[in-house]
Amino acid sequence: MRPINEEWVQSTLEYIREYARDNNGEVPVLADIMKETGMVKSAAYRYIMILKDRGFIEYNGKGTLQLAGNYNCYKKYGSVKVPIYGSVICGTPEEEEQQNPEYLALPEEWITGDCFLLRAKGDSMTGVGVEDGDLVLVKREHGPMTDYIGKVIVALTEDGNTLKRMFVENGRPRLHPENKRYKDIYPQRLEMQGLALRVIKKIA
Repeated sequence: MRPINEEWVQSTLEYIREYARDNNGEVPVLADIMKETGMVKSAAYRYIMILKDRGFIEYNGKGTLQLAGNYNCYKKYGSVKVPIYGSVICGTPEEEEQQNPEYLALPEEWITGDCFLLRAKGDSMTGVGVEDGDLVLVKREHGPMTDYIGKVIVALTEDGNTLKRMFVENGRPRLHPENKRYKDIYPQRLEMQGLALRVIKKIA
């Protein structure tokens, strides 16, 4: 067997990385590598397998390969404009009108399903990092309460909307604040508005 040419190993890997940087994380196929390096098919395949064995790439043997693990860092993401609908109360619930929303562009990998933003008011959820004025990214959900036990949700109660962790106690919903200064809320009526996904802060 011919000895391994380390320059070819490095140049092949660098070409794959540069291709990924320039093509939104996509990697070249075997034919692209042959064309770029001038290697014949058997040689190009051999150096792909060397890179695979060294843990730089993943390869299924059928022409499809990708950078492996931490080396796969070149995917670029677009952005999505997400509406900001008023406020959600982190304290005592109260009614908030949804007026014409502002929009904020967020990375698309943050978005799953139908999402919107609410601005936090109050300090009852500081235990999970939500402070007054923060934006909370919410995924619109309307499933049964049992699907969200232990999750932080936006709930519409008879007193308005609020952001709390949801539990069920003796068949009744219990909204739990993440701040010891506040007591749990036992609403007579609860409508699921959404599941809190992420907190967006401004750093002063």
